[in-house]
Amino acid sequence: MNMVTRRVATVAATGGLLLGGALATASTASAASIGSGACTHQIKINTDVDTAVNFRTGPGTGYTATGLLSKGTDVYWQCNKGDNGKPGAWGYVTVKSGAHKGKKGWVAAQYINVPMQLD
Repeated sequence: MNMVTRRVATVAATGGLLLGGALATASTASAASIGSGACTHQIKINTDVDTAVNFRTGPGTGYTATGLLSKGTDVYWQCNKGDNGKPGAWGYVTVKSGAHKGKKGWVAAQYINVPMQLD
């Protein structure tokens, strides 16, 4: 093997190892469960979801969906990552009814009902 061919082979092998390591790390990160420590705003209310929505291990679509919450599923909305009402906000909830009762996870905040305050 000449010098140029050897260098190309070394660079390709190194790049493959680095890329493989990055992909393995990314899939591991998306599978890990992220708790309330990721929250930026406290909410603390009992409410429900207003449509069927994915229940995830972290605040974003890159995290694993562990199930689907049906429309009307009761949740305790503990906190948010991001500002509610703005794109990209995620709510950390404890499920209070249905198939996932007792589990904690993340739901896109736009699908969590915001109760009206009566004067």
